[in-house]
Amino acid sequence: MYELIDKELGRIVVTPHKRAKRIIARRMGEYIRLTVPERFNMKNIASVLLELKPGIMKLTQPFTAYITEEDVISTFTFDVHILRDPFIDRISLSLKNGKLQIFLPEASAISQPGNQKKIKEAIINVLRMEAKRVLPAKTAFFAQKVGLSYNQIKINSSRSRWGSCSAKKNINFSLFLLLLPERLIDYVVLHELAHTIEMNHSVRFWQLLERLCDGKANMLRKEVKDYSPNGYHFLIQK
Repeated sequence: MYELIDKELGRIVVTPHKRAKRIIARRMGEYIRLTVPERFNMKNIASVLLELKPGIMKLTQPFTAYITEEDVISTFTFDVHILRDPFIDRISLSLKNGKLQIFLPEASAISQPGNQKKIKEAIINVLRMEAKRVLPAKTAFFAQKVGLSYNQIKINSSRSRWGSCSAKKNINFSLFLLLLPERLIDYVVLHELAHTIEMNHSVRFWQLLERLCDGKANMLRKEVKDYSPNGYHFLIQK
């Protein structure tokens, strides 16, 4: 058996079978199984996947995003790197100088669901910690700068919106907001502060936000909508 991760297809398990006369692809829950002839040369797997990919993409099961050792997830305050350590027997991590290093035991397969889950949880825990440190401070800074007030700041794990504001001027931010570049984080903060005055997305709201964003609100709004953070789908999937 041979395993690999494809950016578009996810986890792939290649299984040689003595009775197989051709390559067969099947979706098996969270991974794709390729059954290949017993004497199949694994060096040809890349070209085979390229040929089979259009058909595999049509398989009906939902896609599962994975992270590999080659991936680097960049956030506003830190970058994620996955490394091997021959001297450990369990996943460990270190956050230092803007780098979150996640260490994997030498013989442990990163594609295993348990390892994928632990890596994701580690990143999310650090994102939550950093969001609690950064976002309240940013909100306080901009509120003082533009002369607006709010009640409380809370950090949640929302996967459907970057932020929200209640009628009591309580502002909520998703911890995943830190996956955006700073200019877009600042836009979301100003967007929610504008809601402390205008609760809906009326013409007056957009006029206010345009003033707060120095005339760049429409441009930033579109950029936030179209932005796809690296690693986002891996982190938000349940």
